[in-house]
Amino acid sequence: MHTLNRAVNLAVVGVLTLTTTLQAQSFDILFRVTGVKGACQAKKPDAAVFEPAINGKAYPFGTTIRTGADGETFLLLSPDDTIRMLPQSELAVYEPEGTLGNSNRVIRLAEGRLEISVRDNLTEKSLVIDTPVAACAGFVGRSRIDLSKAKKATKDKLDLLMQVHTEQGAVRVNGPQFSVPNMKSGSALRIESSTDRSITRLVNESNDYLVNIENGTDTPVPLETKTRSTVRICREHAAVGGKLVVSVLETAPDGKGKGNFAFVLGDPTLSATGMPTMADSPTGGVFNATAPSGLGITTNAPQNRTESIF
Repeated sequence: MHTLNRAVNLAVVGVLTLTTTLQAQSFDILFRVTGVKGACQAKKPDAAVFEPAINGKAYPFGTTIRTGADGETFLLLSPDDTIRMLPQSELAVYEPEGTLGNSNRVIRLAEGRLEISVRDNLTEKSLVIDTPVAACAGFVGRSRIDLSKAKKATKDKLDLLMQVHTEQGAVRVNGPQFSVPNMKSGSALRIESSTDRSITRLVNESNDYLVNIENGTDTPVPLETKTRSTVRICREHAAVGGKLVVSVLETAPDGKGKGNFAFVLGDPTLSATGMPTMADSPTGGVFNATAPSGLGITTNAPQNRTESIF
């Protein structure tokens, strides 16, 4: 009898723990548009055109919301989790396939500014804000994301601009071959990217934080960044074999080169570094970096120093 009672008690504890976890992570079944001001439109996934967004209405996943020059609105994911859309913003809200208990939401931001306010107990991937530049997850507290783009993409130009600010809390940023695992309160990151993602430039605009270079192995390359320091990543497929060659330049806050290296994604045996010569290189490392030999490529960095449109 004692064993049976103990088993029952353990089962009850397990159910209560699971219920508490699901409650802590759950969003509402649908998302709701509230606080509509000015021009704000919605297009459901099966609709051909946009219609005026209805204040207080719950919309299905796959719906696109956009605001005009004088418009703004709030997206209510749960009573404790909101996203404010500022003027001239556009996004779509999705629930990933296989999501259990309304526990995950993906926001695909096409353009504009979002102000995010969420609970402190969300799991890292409960809420993901995805953009053409990078994705943000691991939200805690309040943060802001801005995305702007050129009207017309230009080759070898950084024509996408993403800015991430953590006002109070934390956020994680993941992009092609890089991640910022923990942007704490008061941190700011500026990311400029070409539309084809061949070039990415990260600028630390506030606070000290780690930038990991994801090289396709179990051991990323950690770079400690400070305010005004930059990390520049260039990518090109090798002429021989088509492997992706990645060149990285790290610049100190004073603008001097701090280090540079190149690697073949996923192959730690094919790597090269120019770090010993970077201190004497005022023009920047990947321009002088030597890519791994035998790949039919010497550098993957364009020679245009004025590549950013911002």
